[in-house]
Amino acid sequence: MARAPQGKPLDEEWTRWLHHNVARGCAIEELKGILRSNGFDERSIEAGIASAPQGAPIAPPRPALQGRIPRPHLKLPNAVPAGAGKAELYIADNFLTPAECDEIVALIRAALRPSTISEPPAGEYDKAFRTSRTCDLYDSNPTVAGLDAKICAAIGFDKWLAEPTQGQHYEVGQVFKTHTDFFKPYELDRFVMGELGQRTWTFMIYLNDPEGGGETEFPDVGIKVQPRMGRAVVWNNLRDSGTGNDATRHQSLPVTAGTKTIITKWFRMPRAKPAAFASSAWGWKQNY
Repeated sequence: MARAPQGKPLDEEWTRWLHHNVARGCAIEELKGILRSNGFDERSIEAGIASAPQGAPIAPPRPALQGRIPRPHLKLPNAVPAGAGKAELYIADNFLTPAECDEIVALIRAALRPSTISEPPAGEYDKAFRTSRTCDLYDSNPTVAGLDAKICAAIGFDKWLAEPTQGQHYEVGQVFKTHTDFFKPYELDRFVMGELGQRTWTFMIYLNDPEGGGETEFPDVGIKVQPRMGRAVVWNNLRDSGTGNDATRHQSLPVTAGTKTIITKWFRMPRAKPAAFASSAWGWKQNY
């Protein structure tokens, strides 16, 4: 019996994006990873790559213009500020119950693949930079839909501003070295999602208690967050100006015993229509 496709088919806008980036010579595996993370099914991705014109001129995608930065309305009663004045960063215990965590871990472990990262502008990335495994969690599953709704209610963002939830699983010795979640200028063109551009807030939840290691370290803030089942770590990746806040650099330290499983949900800011405007509320101006 044929397996039903998991995910959605490529739409016209994403097909144009794919064809453009194939023509640019972008790494095919990187493009596949981006499409998977945005919820597209494997057959549709392969068909889109196969249909990319060879040598034909491709219209460039729209520039990654940024709109006004959405502000959260946090509803985490037990959240503890932990950004040391350098970042908006909060830790909230018991965001999920043990039963909720176990159910999500089972979904993640059934669908894992090797994790990917963005390729730097020149040369290959360090293959030891991120050694965990990953999966995408789609809200067609009632458990995932409930998780997404709970996260969106806690942070106060509409669902349309969110990426699909990602699960990550770490075995002993596996890491994700120091990185930021916001996109660098050279990445934005590749990672826009329809009407969504730069990442804003990250909502991460630990789903189990590793027997050893696996802390999330924010070196510029000076903290190491201990993994604890149900604990949420929530932070803003941007400054008020809309530029990335480098103080949010973080890394997943090696698991030394047992395993670590987490979910991460990233929120984005909308891409603005071509215009010139100023925002007195935020004290910044954009000209296109």
